[in-house]
Amino acid sequence: MRRYGALVGLIVLAVVGRTTMGATAREVLDKARTLDDTTRKWTDRTQRMTLRIVDAGGAERQRDLKVFTKRYADGEEKAISFFLGPREVQGVAFLQWAHNGRDDEQWLYLPELKRTRQIAARMRDEPFVSTDFTFRDLEIMVEFLRWTDDQAPVKLVGEETLNGKATDVIELRPQLEGMPYQRLVLWMERDTLVPRKLDFYDQSGTHVKTLTLDDVREVNGIPTPHRLEMRNLPKGSHTLVELPEVSYNSGLADELFTQRYLDRGPP
Repeated sequence: MRRYGALVGLIVLAVVGRTTMGATAREVLDKARTLDDTTRKWTDRTQRMTLRIVDAGGAERQRDLKVFTKRYADGEEKAISFFLGPREVQGVAFLQWAHNGRDDEQWLYLPELKRTRQIAARMRDEPFVSTDFTFRDLEIMVEFLRWTDDQAPVKLVGEETLNGKATDVIELRPQLEGMPYQRLVLWMERDTLVPRKLDFYDQSGTHVKTLTLDDVREVNGIPTPHRLEMRNLPKGSHTLVELPEVSYNSGLADELFTQRYLDRGPP
């Protein structure tokens, strides 16, 4: 009986470690990355965004911005964001260079000071322009699907139906220096291999944030979320991001993604 029980235990462990489609967590992430590098590949993207920041009391602020992103063959990615309004943030600009295997570089231009400041490592966990996203969160959103096992071991922790869609639930445990999160839990839609939800747990193991990605539409054959929401659970606030316009592969110039462009405004 003991041998039988041990055998059943091994079978259960094997089943839990794989999806019903027979893939491990690492295989699911690698397949998503392969799609992003082949049939869903894009070289540049232009987005118009509306941010609605809602505090615990229900008070709301809005931000309108335009974001340009460019990907490079070596796995690097650059993005520049220009705030269009309201007046209090008009002219603010943010530049991020996402590097492969080393810390990102980030710069913020503040028009009232007429100066650009680089976001130091110690500032990465501060809110990004009063939203529920930190500078670190923006970095994670660009990179987490490309983390290696050394950077973030992964495991399948379950399967769940989310908004009527079958998803694989995958845990990532980032090992990166300065990372404020002990673990992330990802809901990956099985049919499309599009991330649909991401939970953030701090170093004490407390669930502190939830990011959801909804209203996924195909743009030039690329499944693209048009609605994102970050909920800050301790604060009781949330930031809603809506994307009324998204386009790909318009031939953005490299020059756009430089510090000297931060004070010029969008092209």
